[in-house]
Amino acid sequence: MSSGPYVLGGIAALAFLKAVWRPHRAIVKEGAVAACPGPNRYNICDPTLAVSAPAGTPVYSTVQGHVVAVGDRFVHIASRNESVVVMYDGIQPAVEEGQYVGRGQGLGQSLGTVYFGVTQFNPGGQAVKVDPASWLASRGQKIASKNTGAGTSWCEQGRHIDVPASSGRPCNLFEPEKAGFALLPVTVSVER
Repeated sequence: MSSGPYVLGGIAALAFLKAVWRPHRAIVKEGAVAACPGPNRYNICDPTLAVSAPAGTPVYSTVQGHVVAVGDRFVHIASRNESVVVMYDGIQPAVEEGQYVGRGQGLGQSLGTVYFGVTQFNPGGQAVKVDPASWLASRGQKIASKNTGAGTSWCEQGRHIDVPASSGRPCNLFEPEKAGFALLPVTVSVER
């Protein structure tokens, strides 16, 4: 009797479980978008997504990889599976530099507003800023597990995000690389 069907069935079951169940598929447990990426009040580009989360709210890793920098208020993680570094600012870190973290693992607690950014490294070593909301959406993740905001900003539009030229051009934002595996279609366009 061949073990082939059992092996294939086991692989299919693991793939389904990995695709459907993830402990935390968001930046924070509870919060709302405070500001989309784009020019700030001083007309200077801010390529981060600002998420208003009550102080003490858990903050989660959106990638699996190694913590490459930790400060009093920030954490940077280099992804194991793609050439990106994700950045969290406005958190009280609970991880150490060099530590391995998994997707959905706690990184610390919010200090009131969490700033989330994504830097992608292209072939040849060129570093580009990627729209963080688009990057999250293309990986099946959310801004907050429990969104307490109105959901009316362009960066809160779920799986179909159109980054306006007023944000994409001054910040020179790029579209994220396509995710390796996605259950639902995602469309992203960045006007630059």
